Amino acid sequence: MSTPHPHGAGAVLAMQRALQSARLPVDAIDYINLHGTGTRANDAMEDKAVSTLFGAHVPCSSTKGWTGHTLGACGVLEAMICALSLEHGFMPGCLGVDDVDPAFHTDVLTGNVTRPVRHVMSNAFGFGGANCSLIFGKAA
Repeated sequence: MSTPHPHGAGAVLAMQRALQSARLPVDAIDYINLHGTGTRANDAMEDKAVSTLFGAHVPCSSTKGWTGHTLGACGVLEAMICALSLEHGFMPGCLGVDDVDPAFHTDVLTGNVTRPVRHVMSNAFGFGGANCSLIFGKAA
């Protein structure tokens, strides 16, 4: 119940549907807020899922190092972080991560980055197979 599909099938589908719903191509996403629980199974699955769609071209990070894992509230908290990222042109790095797993294929930020951000994706992949990806865009 708490082990994700090893190749991230549900996560890939959630991200694809979010892109379709937003009518955006993958290259329109400037930053991905990963679910990133810090567990081997979840993080490896999410890396596979994200790299399947985005390759290594989109900066991404988990913000749970900054907030802790708030369980059911993590989705809304991370959505708020994404809104702040858009507003301030800021991508938070993974707090407490100095070295990314060398087996990962995604562009995991270990430090904060300041630059314009137009569209962000926020992933929430939880117990029991819950898979949700939301896309937020900067107001025109």
